[in-house]
This record gives sequence, C-alpha cells and structure tokens, in this order.
Amino acid sequence: MAVTATKVNGQFQFSGRAINITQAKNKALEPYNCIVHDYGITLELLPDDTQKRALAQQIGNARFMRNHYLSDRKNYYKATKKTLSVAEYKAKYLQQLKKDFPFLQESDKFALEAALEHVDAGYKNFFAGRAKLPKYASKWKPAGNSYTTKYTNGNIAILEEDGLPYVKLPKVGKIRFVLPKGRTIASLIPEGTAILSAVVRRETNHYTASLQLEAVIPKPEQLMEMHVSDILAADMGIKRFAVVDGQGWEEEVENPRWIRLHAKRLRRLQQSMSRKQYDKKTHKGSKNWEKAKKRVAAEQRKVKNQRKDFQHKLSRKIADRYSAFLCEDLHIKGMVKNRRLSREIASVAWGQFFTMVKYKMQQQGKWFIQVDRWYPSSQTCSCCGYKNPEVKDLAVRAWTCPKCGAYHDRDVNAKDNIFARGVKDLQAAGVTILP
Repeated sequence: MAVTATKVNGQFQFSGRAINITQAKNKALEPYNCIVHDYGITLELLPDDTQKRALAQQIGNARFMRNHYLSDRKNYYKATKKTLSVAEYKAKYLQQLKKDFPFLQESDKFALEAALEHVDAGYKNFFAGRAKLPKYASKWKPAGNSYTTKYTNGNIAILEEDGLPYVKLPKVGKIRFVLPKGRTIASLIPEGTAILSAVVRRETNHYTASLQLEAVIPKPEQLMEMHVSDILAADMGIKRFAVVDGQGWEEEVENPRWIRLHAKRLRRLQQSMSRKQYDKKTHKGSKNWEKAKKRVAAEQRKVKNQRKDFQHKLSRKIADRYSAFLCEDLHIKGMVKNRRLSREIASVAWGQFFTMVKYKMQQQGKWFIQVDRWYPSSQTCSCCGYKNPEVKDLAVRAWTCPKCGAYHDRDVNAKDNIFARGVKDLQAAGVTILP
C-alpha cells in the first residue's frame, strides 16, 4: 500500500506502508516541496526504586525475547532449511510464549516486537555484508541492557507537572528527567513534531531514554553556487584532530585524547574494583564492589560525553560558517586493526564526527564531500603533483619535494590536496565555484 500525505490543520498525516518508510514519505511530500526530518533527543532519567524495577522488567523481558527468538530461528533453520520470519513467529509462537512465561505479560508489546525485529535486522545486515551474525544478548553487556518501544495513541509523551519535566513510557508510567540546559519542555518537541519510538538504556545505575522524532520541514534548496572562501577542507589525524583551512579560519585543531586523559584515573578505579569481593559464577559482588563499579561507569561515561560535546561544538561551527566541507573517506574499520593505533583511533571517533557534520550540513542544503580514500593526499606534492612513496611511512611528519623543492608539513599538504580534489568533485556535481 503506497504511502500518502494529507495536510490537516497545518500538519501532515501519513497513511500506508513501505519498506523504506522515510523514502516513501518524502516521495508523498514532493507536491508540497517538503521532506521528513528525522532526529533524536536523549533524556537523562531520574527513576525511583519502583520505576527502576519496572524498567528492569522491560529490559529483561526484551532480552529474553531476543534470545528466545534467535534460538528458535536457528533451530527452525536446522530442521527445515527455511527462515522463521518475525510475522510467522508472532502469529504462531508469541501467544504461547506468553502463556508459558507469564512474566512476558507484564511487558509492553512493542518492546517484545522490537526485540524480534532487531534479530531480523541483524540477519539482514549479516547477509548484506554489513555485520557479523547476531549474537545472544547478555545481561552484562550493553546490548542486553536496553529495550525499544514504539509510539501509538499517546503512549509516549513529554509532560510537565508542577513545573517538573516527565516522560511517559508504556507499562512504566511517568518518569522524571533532567531538562537539558537552556531548553524548555515545549522546545523539546515543537508543534508538528511526532514521536516515533523510544530506546531506554541502562548503564549500571544510570538510565537514559532516546526519543526518535519526526518533523516535516520545507525542503532545503541545495546550494549550486558558492565562493571559494565558503569551502572548508580538513585533514583528519591522530596527533592533531584536524588541520582545517578556510576563509577566516586556519587552525590545527588539537586532539584532546580523551581516553589517554582519563586512563590513569580509570585504571586506578578499575584496580580498586578488582580488589572488591565478586563471585564470577553468580555475577554478584559486595556493596563496595557495586560502588566501585558505579565509579568506573561514571568515568567511562564522562569520556564519552566529553568527546560528544567537543565534536558537536566543532561540527556546528563548521556547518554554520561554510557552504561545503571537504575531507577524506577514511577506512576506519581497516585502520583500527592496527594494534598500535587502535586505541587512539577509537578515541578520536572520526566516524561519529563525520556523521555530525554531514547531517548538519545537509539540513541547510550545504555540501559534505569525502574524496576517494585511495587518493594519495599525503604523498602528493600540492605544488607540482609529484608523488613521493616515502611519505607512506607515518613517521614522516615533514618532507621536501625532490622535484620542485617545496617543503611540506604532512598534514597541511594533505589538507591542500583534499581541498583541490574536493573542489573538482563539487564542480563535477554541477556546483559553480566563484573566486
């Protein structure tokens, strides 16, 4: 059934189904010159003890359903050489499971269905070559400490009671959350914005709810003409997070090295936790072990939050000041296989940064260009084009071109080459570059 869009009282209503629902909605919105804007917000929850038990119930049931379906799907394939689909499992097995395991009846039905869909998506990603085979979720790993629920009939909502912010979740109720700095409750979900789903995560004793939101916005006009001064090129690195160069902004952005910065304190906290009483068979520790575990988790969370804060601020600065951002298409998965550099590469999180810059540029109709990963930007002289194979050695931080005699800093030279190559890619896409 095709997806259709109808405008009622200034807001769009959709009907119909599709495999790629966002693409189908955008096609339905073409007559209105609008597009769907999907984004999310993460709220830090402040549940009381009763709500913590309710959240633990939902998380545990979702984990149980995921593992049960994964096991049944494997056994079904061994016996019949056929796939046990989500639709078939829900129709033939789910109701009986709820009778055999009464605790599943306390679950939000969408949380159970989402657990099945996650397994199915895992298999699709595996056969598409994007991931490994789905694994069983463990209570002691992050994948086994979350659940997803979907919106229907107002079951998920942001509320205000007695001046305090609450988020309503099915089967759990209203939970207090920390209002982000500088935001109001009304600004979290503006008028015309719909909640699609919520993902609740637990990290030790810390709970968050990530809401997936959808809004219909005017289609941004793609910039097809820009001045060369509106283009920013960047060479990403480990020693320096990035070497950027654009009109009014030329800087070597230092790499904060968050993991190394917190390594000493984190190591001390982990050593302290290892000295506390802990039973490996029952996975239970003493009260002091639990306290130490919370301190370790808080330190790790601080590393993650500092990295996100730095990258959000830098990406916002780029998106607001420039019309095009040029960088390399780095093969990050291959690079982390280098055992000497894997920790530093994981710490710098280029992939996360590129994602932030990309969606912020595209929201404004601007350009995010990644030059071919096989383009030898570091080895090529930006003055004469000579390719120096000796620069493949990462230890070479500066070199002199044997052909034209130009002296190059490795990162600055790479940035200049990325700029030249990226401008050609922009022109090939039909963009007019003005001097």
